[in-house]
Amino acid sequence: MLLPFPLILFITLAMVFHAGLPTGLPVAVVDLDGTMMSHQVTRMVDATPDVDVKLQLASLSEAKRALVSRKAYAVLYIPKNMERDLQLGHRPNLVMFINNQLYTTGSITHRAIASALSTFNVGVSIQTRMARGADRDSATAAVEPIPLQINPLFNPTLNYIQFLLAAIMPAILQIFVSVSAALSFSRDHHTAAGMPRAMRLGGSAFRVIAGKLLPYTIIWSMMLMLTDAIIFGGFDGSFHGNIAFHFVYGAIFILASQFLGACGALLSRDTAATLGFVGVLTAPAFGFAGVSYPRIMMNQFARWWGDMIPLTSYLELRTDQVLRGTPIHYSLPEFYWALATMVGWLLLLVVLVQADAYKKSKKKAQAQGEMA
Repeated sequence: MLLPFPLILFITLAMVFHAGLPTGLPVAVVDLDGTMMSHQVTRMVDATPDVDVKLQLASLSEAKRALVSRKAYAVLYIPKNMERDLQLGHRPNLVMFINNQLYTTGSITHRAIASALSTFNVGVSIQTRMARGADRDSATAAVEPIPLQINPLFNPTLNYIQFLLAAIMPAILQIFVSVSAALSFSRDHHTAAGMPRAMRLGGSAFRVIAGKLLPYTIIWSMMLMLTDAIIFGGFDGSFHGNIAFHFVYGAIFILASQFLGACGALLSRDTAATLGFVGVLTAPAFGFAGVSYPRIMMNQFARWWGDMIPLTSYLELRTDQVLRGTPIHYSLPEFYWALATMVGWLLLLVVLVQADAYKKSKKKAQAQGEMA
């Protein structure tokens, strides 16, 4: 739990995302026109770095089989007489089919092919106007009367390492952190004299919690730093924020995850139920964190569930500091919520530890009284 499994998963994830950005995704072209202009369209699509024209097929039935077998993630259909229709001033319909069940590849192939076709359309429009006597500047201005300048911020290359791998690894780490804390407390909770003995040796619930979790806190903090080393060292990820603040909210994330797991142990009837309870809280946490699906579109229960899990605040703060370079005072509301979440789980854990110790001490006293 402490070293082998997390390391294996981190290395595996690093190997999966090592390219950073999916490129050269295979696509197919069904060219029924077979003219120089249709070949130019195919070359322009193939020239985009995101896709690679691997198949040139003769019919849509072949294209369908290619999509189903995943030999191609998208199909571009060029109809007959495309060049002739363009020369006559008509508007031929080029059709794109994408496999949007695979949302990521569907979005990438759609964006790449649409961009190539848009460039081709602009070129055709400019050449048509120039053929009618317009100069290049006026033809370009007529085709694009309002130029649009697009500036992608914070992750301009759409690098999956920066926003996806950097979120998945803490999500997996949270599971291990919570489960290890749960197993640590489960041993005392599920034995008759475990928690009273711990309270007697520790003297207070806070000291019991600190004694049981501090060694794990140190180890898991080092593991969290390892994830940063993979992102910033192994993949040359950029960091735009405050490094000290980054370490502070990282420590809060580790502590809150531990307190959550320990509470799960003290609320469960046995070790198996403990693992199930903690798994229900932490395993789907990535889905509630707003990385893959925006939290603003979630219902109130989903937002409440996400707010309760330490991962959500951690990823929001991490995005602010690592990608956006947000000034600290703008991140303080989310930081205070992360701190409140940690304190809330801690206070609940203190109450549960004291209640468990008192309950078992009382049972022991009653049993001794009955024997006497």
